[in-house]
Amino acid sequence: MKNTRKITKVRYGQKAGTITAFITDDNISEIDPFVLWDHFEAKEVVLNTGLDYHGHSGIEAISYPVTGKLRHLDSAGSRVTLASGDIHVMTSGNGVIHKDTMTPNNGYVESFSLWTALPAGETEMSDAISSNISADKLPLVEEEDATTKILVGDFKTETSPIRHSIPLTYLDIMIAPYGVWSFQPENNLTSGFIYVRSGNVYVSGSQLHPRQMGVLEASSLPLEIRTGNLGARIFVTLGEPLHQPFISSGSSVHSSSSNMAVGTQKIRQLMASLRH
Repeated sequence: MKNTRKITKVRYGQKAGTITAFITDDNISEIDPFVLWDHFEAKEVVLNTGLDYHGHSGIEAISYPVTGKLRHLDSAGSRVTLASGDIHVMTSGNGVIHKDTMTPNNGYVESFSLWTALPAGETEMSDAISSNISADKLPLVEEEDATTKILVGDFKTETSPIRHSIPLTYLDIMIAPYGVWSFQPENNLTSGFIYVRSGNVYVSGSQLHPRQMGVLEASSLPLEIRTGNLGARIFVTLGEPLHQPFISSGSSVHSSSSNMAVGTQKIRQLMASLRH
């Protein structure tokens, strides 16, 4: 496969305690529609760990614990405990507050958070909703060199049951040593990135190492990813750009200042309700 998508930039994370962030306010518009990719990891954890109630608006958040359990509570009515490998999607809309707590497995916790902006208009300012899918309902595609778990979207002939507000494909992939993984996404999924959790991969002459994000060129070309003698576990995330302004407060993202003001006020009201 000669004519394949390339990596335009290798991004290194900014670590803050147990969370490493790869998309910040400084580069939030570079991978439209993606506005957050966080890798949460902690070792030798004795007690449950996480964040108390806090708010978001204007974003759709996908939580994916890979080691340990994640207890999620939110003002949209979700009260769920995710096992390792389960998926939770929270559409914050005009405002939501939530609390996430992770329970370690043998002293170790690890999870990933992916946010996209919501399309400007009714979807951006809709009422918040939440949904979750257990790992056994997420399709696996097994090939000669790789196994692909479809978290969101489509891969080859399989489709995830998760519904998302914008066209999106989000894959968790294990590639064998000296293996090749390839994919021809839909033509509208022109934006995206690759994240290496372990091992090393090669993409059109570029090499990615663990804890590195490779930003993909804006293109509808196919992807081809190769490994060397180690094999790898990676995430591939592709989406359709929204082509709208991104105004960020850090916890919320909107297409206009007026929508941000509405979302901020709603979050304040929800937080105040906790004290009554």
